[in-house]
Amino acid sequence: VLAANGWSFLDPDESEPLSSYDIDAANQEGQYTPKWGSIDADMSMNPLSTMLHSSSLGYDLKRPSSEDILSAVQTEDINTQAEEVLLHGGTDAPHEKLTNNGYDFSSSSSSSQLKIEGVFTCAIGALPLFTTSESLSGPGSSSTGWLSFTNPVAEDHIQLIHPHVQSLDQRIEVVDARTGCHLGHYFGPNEGYCINASALNFIPLHDVVESEDGVTNNGALTRHNVSPISWKAWCENVNKDLPNDSINNRNSSRGHQMLHQVAMQQIHPEEILLGAGCFWHTEYAIRRLPGIIDTKVGYAGGNAPHPTYKDVCSDDTGHAEVVRVIFDPNVCGARKLIDCWLAMHDPTNVRAHGKRAQGTGQYRSCAFVYDKNMEGVVVDALADCRKQLGKMLSSEVRISDGVTTSAHFWLAEDRHQRHDERRQENRRINNDKNNAGESSSALSMLSFEQWLLEYGRRSASIWGSSETSNAAPLDDSGDDGMARMMI
Repeated sequence: VLAANGWSFLDPDESEPLSSYDIDAANQEGQYTPKWGSIDADMSMNPLSTMLHSSSLGYDLKRPSSEDILSAVQTEDINTQAEEVLLHGGTDAPHEKLTNNGYDFSSSSSSSQLKIEGVFTCAIGALPLFTTSESLSGPGSSSTGWLSFTNPVAEDHIQLIHPHVQSLDQRIEVVDARTGCHLGHYFGPNEGYCINASALNFIPLHDVVESEDGVTNNGALTRHNVSPISWKAWCENVNKDLPNDSINNRNSSRGHQMLHQVAMQQIHPEEILLGAGCFWHTEYAIRRLPGIIDTKVGYAGGNAPHPTYKDVCSDDTGHAEVVRVIFDPNVCGARKLIDCWLAMHDPTNVRAHGKRAQGTGQYRSCAFVYDKNMEGVVVDALADCRKQLGKMLSSEVRISDGVTTSAHFWLAEDRHQRHDERRQENRRINNDKNNAGESSSALSMLSFEQWLLEYGRRSASIWGSSETSNAAPLDDSGDDGMARMMI
């Protein structure tokens, strides 16, 4: 009877320890109640709520509030079964390997979805969790009743909840590290992770799936934000070349390759040139913002091609020192980036960098954009800044076509690239030889709130917004009149 119903792998006499596929244990799964969402009911009053928590791969691990998670259930197309598993500790029916976003990995499925490669994310929050390269016997294998994996995409993307020693159910629960939502169980290195498909969304490497009738675009089901917040951590741990001297290393490398490819499908980077004084310090500050993919320092706004630092300092070429910023708008929106730019320098006429009229001086306030949409964002931000400060601004805005010399970006010499970051790294190594191999401390990522406290300066009388009003008041005794926009 058991074999006829697909349960031939069960222990009929139940004399052996629980296996990952014991139907009696699966029926008791609802005894576990996941503790999802933040514990603190009023996160705005918790100073830790403004801190950045990123994973080893650069993903956001800051725990959302319970209200945010419940809201996500309503707004992120979370179906009833997924809600039961994620929020209430339920379990999928055996062999029904249907993801929350509609991908069927059951062995009975005739779809070639069984053969596609891709990344599994938590259905709430979209944190990447597993890839098909870590799947035991393939996600559509009939040997298991649920999706099973050997390893997560990163150890700190999941949490293991061990049962009480006196609990009848001794299975180890697996929860999403960001939201705390329930995913499934862990049964050790041999049987791996047994995960409910409904708790996951699947993003294929290629945004199409093949059906019996041909190729069908499945893009509408795969639009999930898988952007890291720290691209520095991403580049150090996802893009790096892993050794291929073992099967495990090859699998890990393949999993990270899949994650990289999926992320690049979902992310559409934007670019802008920003001038706010010395490009050494401007670049260092901007690189500490979440969502910054890459930066380069250089020169723009002048009248001579291929300027050198010596040429620019002579004040004959008319160039400004600028930072080319490539950013992920999913994490750091264009308006927020511009507000941060205005926060870190004084854009007013009275204190214009370079002590020159608008459009002159190598340290002048300037923004060079590549399209009308970005120009509109900058112009609107400048208008709001001017209204808030009650002063005229000296900030220059131009559209760069990449060809015209006056708006072209000329890359600065190598010695200027990431100058402050390299200097901080050298100082850290000299101060602590034991930690010389740890480069992360040379450029620590900040949350937007932390960044505002670190780099924004303004009078307390005009400081504060819905996002910053609960932070500790600033000591502005040394305020030199520099303005800080609200983030």
